[in-house]
Amino acid sequence: MLLKNVSFGVYYPGTSLLHRLQARTKLLAMLMCLATLLIDQFFFAGNFAPYLMALVVVIGGVICSGISLFEIWCRMWLLTLIVLFSAVIALLVPAHVLYAGHVLFILPPLMLTPILLISVVLGLLGLVVAYLLLARLPVAALRGAGFRRVLKRARTVTTWLVVLLATTAFFAYFAQPPYPTPRLAYMITHDTFWTSSIFLLLFLVLYPCSLLLTMTTSPVALIEGLTMLMKPLRWLRLPVDDFALMTLVALRFIPTLFEEIEQLIKAQAARGASFSSGTPRDRVRSVLALFVAFLRNTLRRASDLAIALDARGYQVDGQQTRLYEKSFTRIDYLVLCIVGGFLLLAFFIQISLSI
Repeated sequence: MLLKNVSFGVYYPGTSLLHRLQARTKLLAMLMCLATLLIDQFFFAGNFAPYLMALVVVIGGVICSGISLFEIWCRMWLLTLIVLFSAVIALLVPAHVLYAGHVLFILPPLMLTPILLISVVLGLLGLVVAYLLLARLPVAALRGAGFRRVLKRARTVTTWLVVLLATTAFFAYFAQPPYPTPRLAYMITHDTFWTSSIFLLLFLVLYPCSLLLTMTTSPVALIEGLTMLMKPLRWLRLPVDDFALMTLVALRFIPTLFEEIEQLIKAQAARGASFSSGTPRDRVRSVLALFVAFLRNTLRRASDLAIALDARGYQVDGQQTRLYEKSFTRIDYLVLCIVGGFLLLAFFIQISLSI
């Protein structure tokens, strides 16, 4: 199902430690990690200690969530591979670039001979032919849903990798000074190594944090916690409750909209529409027809929701009651102290290494 790949807005009921925490506790822990990384980036750049400590906090959160690692990995594997490939490609800087910083390593140049170019083209054609054969051969093992899912993922990863490599080679080719034989020469510098590493670590910290937050906190509890944290903004006459309602509706209807898309795709397929075969013009027509129906149903759902709110007399004026967010308990204070202790330890390590 398409809903299996939705990362945000899906709540997993449970009784784990992370489920029992108040939403404010999880939001504050996430903000503490983000503030620590930002302070390190602006004032103590040059050490990985805060990022590694924040990564330890994230791993601890995954262990305390009660959600299997496989389930979390299924929701972040594709984006993780894309970020990993991007970080690796970003390490490579065309040789002879003056603003690249201190050079750590220079890779051997790759001569662009006709034999190499023909080999690359033949290799890409071989991958396309192999994919078409595996997708078309009348073999029972090759027509299973699991094998087709693996084949689709391999196609997606291969396409991203080819695009990244082609883009890197294109810019490196025009950055080289003229040579009798065209070549590609790359180097790894201190700046690119630090930037790529920090980018990868930030992703491995912040993205799992957001997943754990939405998977272990119901949308209503999450918005209640966010509203209570933004309570000081009421003094500035800001519509905090309106913002909370809009955020709650957006989070709540992400899975609903994906289910709507899935139902429309099945309905269109039952009527003979095809999104994976036919000419490009036919595919564009099928997608446009799907988009029009999806937009109409979305507007209809929004109208029904507005009528339901008016019928129930919903108002944002006055003091709102809370269903999930109560007073902090001992476990909430303990978790905040543990997270803060880890991040303070990272600062002490950073300061001791910089002296």
